[in-house]
Amino acid sequence: MISERVTDQGLTFLDVETPFCTASLCMQGAHLVSWKPAGQQECLFLSPKAVFSRGKAIRGGIPVCWPWFGAAENGPAHGIARTSEWRLHHQETDMRGNLLLSLALYPDDAGQPAAILRLTLGSSLAMKLETTVRRLPCKLTEAFHNYFAVGNLTKCRVLGLENISFREYAAQPMKHGERPLAPLGCLDRVYDCPDHTGKIILEDPVMNRSITVEREHASSVIVWNPGQQGAADMADLGADSWNKFLCVETGNASPCALHLAPGQSHTVCQKISVAPLA
Repeated sequence: MISERVTDQGLTFLDVETPFCTASLCMQGAHLVSWKPAGQQECLFLSPKAVFSRGKAIRGGIPVCWPWFGAAENGPAHGIARTSEWRLHHQETDMRGNLLLSLALYPDDAGQPAAILRLTLGSSLAMKLETTVRRLPCKLTEAFHNYFAVGNLTKCRVLGLENISFREYAAQPMKHGERPLAPLGCLDRVYDCPDHTGKIILEDPVMNRSITVEREHASSVIVWNPGQQGAADMADLGADSWNKFLCVETGNASPCALHLAPGQSHTVCQKISVAPLA
């Protein structure tokens, strides 16, 4: 079942209930703010101070960073997708009872590419972001900016990055446990994955679960948490929330940008699943 609601601030949400999960998606940004598999706790972190208003990116869930990831000289951080109004392109229920949604974004500026986001909502979550270049060549960077809810960040482990080189962008990087990654606070890493496919596992002993992220056509895994002081400096986050989430993101980040000519397309994919710790 899918129902539509409009908030007092004018944002449209699609609320989803299937035999396998519940979910909620904001049409501004095609932004999934909740996904809870049946019998499981909420998978996604949503800041208790998140702002829901037109033109403002939501803090938490899965923001879509597109058609660039990171800062830009002549545009908003992480691209235009997060604050653009997407439209529902298609919906259906498959033979297994999963809900399939397609959302489209065609920017008014034809110099920008077009995007279609395809979601499969069930006991697992699959996302495909299809970019098609229109009039002008495109230097594409992108990411599914996954905020995963955790019981305590400092108790978590991230497996699957042990032999992958990374760049650290935190202004004051701290020492974390490695092999596997054991984050203890502030970090802002981009791991360069030359095979463009793979699997990352976030183990959370406090919530007694593991979250697995499988990626395709993605050269980057981004791992981010602002730490306590960084979270305190964000009005829509706050110091009390810093250890309640870890971002483990799927994407293509600089310097591994994709250079696409008019008419060319690219699709980045991820699949998220949740299971009890063994």
